[in-house]
Amino acid sequence: MRFEQLGRLLLQAHRSSGFAAEGPIPLYKACEALSKQSSSEGWMRSVVTLQSTCRGLHTCPALQQEFVSLNNLADNPGARKQVKRLGRGIGSGLGKTSGRGHKGQKARRGRQVKLGFEGGQTPLRLSVPKQGFHQHNAIRYAPLNLGRLQSWVDIGRLDASHVITMKELRDSGAVRRQVGNGIKLLAQGARQLQIPVHLQVSQVSAEARKRVEAMGGSVTTVYYNALGLRALLRPDWFTHKGRLTPKPAQAPPKLATRFDARGCLPSVADPKGASWQPAGVLPRPHPVVRDPSEVRTSL
Repeated sequence: MRFEQLGRLLLQAHRSSGFAAEGPIPLYKACEALSKQSSSEGWMRSVVTLQSTCRGLHTCPALQQEFVSLNNLADNPGARKQVKRLGRGIGSGLGKTSGRGHKGQKARRGRQVKLGFEGGQTPLRLSVPKQGFHQHNAIRYAPLNLGRLQSWVDIGRLDASHVITMKELRDSGAVRRQVGNGIKLLAQGARQLQIPVHLQVSQVSAEARKRVEAMGGSVTTVYYNALGLRALLRPDWFTHKGRLTPKPAQAPPKLATRFDARGCLPSVADPKGASWQPAGVLPRPHPVVRDPSEVRTSL
């Protein structure tokens, strides 16, 4: 029995059995329909022929069935990019000089024109005047919103039963690891805050402080210099280096009015701060105002 005849027979039996004529034909359904219309002897011969010639059934257009074999396994179209073959004759368009032209800097191997070089003339980056500036002594804080603070307390990452310091905020992942000069509390998501919390941060916005105090909490702005902030966030670093914990630094006169107190640091005996209570902050020293009558004027 030829493949075309077998395919037509299977297709005719499949259509007569009530299945849709379009689309791929399930082979077991077609054989089942064929067995109902043919005799047992003819059915056995068809099955034997089908089993012995299953490798060539994909050539029958009537079956419209695609068989997976080793000769038709391939990646999706566009999955593999054709390799650019150079120096394979002038008919390819990339022969002889391989598309690089004759001589010159661009024709050499490993010698390319520097980015921004325009042949010796003044490049565009030098023709356009500079704009703006970069402030080297800028003070940058890691932001912390009240919405995230409330969510961190709800999932158990922060404990609101005691004072929350910047070390706990950093260790819990509430702020990024590179906090810069400290952490600033912002009022985004202020309506989500429903519990009283006591915080120690570097700076706080007016709206955030108003919301925290309205819920019965408090916010204390403490000052840490670069070395003191490292001692607060990573006290084990000084123990690993064999150094002593630095003393709390006083804020510069220009920044003294922004902070409520100087932050204290863990002791040397307890570098990890297990028994350190952050509630003991040092008060900000007020400037000494002398009586004008005591000031002597030089003649």
